[in-house]
Amino acid sequence: MNYPNGDEISAGDKLSLEGGMTGLVLCSFDSKDYLPEFDYESWIDTCKTGIMVDTDVAGLIHYSEPNSNFKLLKRK
Repeated sequence: MNYPNGDEISAGDKLSLEGGMTGLVLCSFDSKDYLPEFDYESWIDTCKTGIMVDTDVAGLIHYSEPNSNFKLLKRK
């Protein structure tokens, strides 16, 4: 999955989301890139594509499609 500018979204990215939320990308299921603390094996059967984001407001959110509001704030 990519940001609107075409850059690939990676695990560890801090991003801005819709509604003023921010979040940390825990996993990119598309590239099988995930943070060590993320239990990838527990989620892969449920979430085969997209990204898993730990948000500051709503907790875990799985995005299966790119969102035009995604904006990279900081890369690990």
